[in-house]
Amino acid sequence: MHWVSWDRTDRDNPRLLAEAGPEVLAEFSSDSARVDGVRWDLAATPVSGAVARVDGVELMRSGAWKRNKEVPVVVDGRDYLMINEDGSDWIIDDARGEKVAQFSGKNHGVRMANLEFEGETDLPLTDVVALAWVSRLALENKTMGTSKALIATLVLLSIVAVLVFFI
Repeated sequence: MHWVSWDRTDRDNPRLLAEAGPEVLAEFSSDSARVDGVRWDLAATPVSGAVARVDGVELMRSGAWKRNKEVPVVVDGRDYLMINEDGSDWIIDDARGEKVAQFSGKNHGVRMANLEFEGETDLPLTDVVALAWVSRLALENKTMGTSKALIATLVLLSIVAVLVFFI
């Protein structure tokens, strides 16, 4: 497997696919995921990060991704570091500092949200799913921040235009 992608046919329950499918690696809902028949309980906020638990035991934890250029991720005791290189371009390094994957918000990146590995990956399924989930969260957060700023700017410009028109 060289990359994973998201099937967002059901927007409330996206599925993580090996490459473009049809193999489904995980099925997500708002607060859980099913990975290889095992239920993961999920919790995430941009300020505190993301946590995945299996039967109450922490499987994965990430640092906060809001406004951070580097986000530590620990999956089943294995350390990774998500590094925001430029705008919406990210890489993921392992504990040795070697690049294992990359993702981007450019060119429909949030809708597609592909996580590309360096060649054929030998990462465990739990790591692939956890890294894909956190990468999607980081991209969605970046898009929401940009959208809110754009909406606020448009509202402000509309108010100014109305004031100029009537004054």
